This record gives sequence, structure tokens and C-alpha cells, in this order.
Amino acid sequence: MTRTTVTDATGRLRAGAAVFILAGLQYASLEAIAAAAWTSPPYDYAYNYISDLGVAVPQLYDGRVVDSPLAWVMNTAFVLDGVLFALAAILVSTLFSGLLRGLFVSFAVLHGVGSVLVGLVDEAADAGSVHLIGAFLSIVFGNLAVFVVGLAWRRLGLPRWLGIVSLLLPVLGLLSEAVLFVSTDPALDGLWERGGVYSITVCELLFGATMLARWRVSRTRAGSQVPGRVPSVADKEHR
Repeated sequence: MTRTTVTDATGRLRAGAAVFILAGLQYASLEAIAAAAWTSPPYDYAYNYISDLGVAVPQLYDGRVVDSPLAWVMNTAFVLDGVLFALAAILVSTLFSGLLRGLFVSFAVLHGVGSVLVGLVDEAADAGSVHLIGAFLSIVFGNLAVFVVGLAWRRLGLPRWLGIVSLLLPVLGLLSEAVLFVSTDPALDGLWERGGVYSITVCELLFGATMLARWRVSRTRAGSQVPGRVPSVADKEHR
């Protein structure tokens, strides 16, 4: 195996980690920008749905006043997150093996498709059906993709704490969505919804940052790096 091949593989993995970070940062930033522009009445993170930020035409929708001056910003965040998440997953997919690899890429792509649908079709359009399908795909399969990361934490060379976080956060995120589904009090609908969305965003940032830190391989050691596998703690101790 040549050093060039190893370097190319490592570069691809580092690029994937960086794209995960970019996906999480742009989503959180653009959401905050869109929410800050909503002033009449002030946007409420606990009450309003995230998708309310993507409705361009001021209206009363599902009992809520929806008035998002920068709806295009939020919709851009949805689309970018979907595309970047799927791209990042494909770039780092060589770290996984067998069934977990197939599940990770499939779940990530379904999350990406869902996020793009959410960004292209707002909740007030088409009676919300396409948007709801997109939201379901994005939230459910995004969390499942993160859960697969948790299952493969040792193979990925992740620290144990991140493996645990990657298992717990998506479970809590999906439970949060379940509470939203059965809740009869709309006062915290936005909060419950965010539980299932932010679980993905947080893990995007943590996974990307942790993997970038672990892939700082010096040129003198690049020749011993095996593409498609991150050195584990045991590997480092053995060396």
C-alpha cells in the first residue's frame, strides 16, 4: 500500500469529518439568524416549530401566527444540512464495515432526502403532506444514522464517552418526538420537536470534531496509517 493511497484515504476521511462540522454549524447559525429576524410576535423556540421559520407568507397556520421574514435562510439551512450530511456520511463510510456500513449510508441518505424536502416544500404548502414526509425521514433516519455511529464506536476509534452519547442522544431525540406526537399542550411543541432535531446536530459537531482531532497524523507516520480505519486507543498503546 503506497503512501499516496494512504494519504488520499486519510484526506477523504478528514474531509468527511469537516463536512459534518460544516453541516451542524450552518444549520444552527442559519436557524438563529432566521429566528432573530422574526419579531412580530417574537419567535418562541419552545412554542414555535422549526418549520415555522421556513414559511415565507405571513399567515395563521395551525393556530399559530407564522411570520418569518427570512424564510429562505431557514430553508437554505434545511437543504444544506441534508446534502452535507449525506455527503459526509459517504466520505467516511469506509470506516464502517458490513451491515453497519450499509445502514449508516442508507439512513444518512434518507435523512438527506428528508431535509431537502423540508427545505423545498414548506409546512403550509400542499396541505403539509410532502413537508411532513420530509420531516419524518429527516428526523427518524438522521437519529438512526447517529445510533449506528454509536454501535460502531470501537471500530471508528471513537472515545467511549462519544460512543455512549451517540447511542443515548438519538434515543432521547426520538422519545422527544414521541412526546410531541402525543402531547395535547402546544406550549412546548417547539421544544419537543427540537429534541429530535438537535440530537442530530449535536452529534454532527461532536463526531466531526473528534474525528478531525484523531486524524492529525504527522507525515512521518502517514505511511503506517491504514485507510478506512481510525487508530484505536489500543493501537496507540501498542505502538
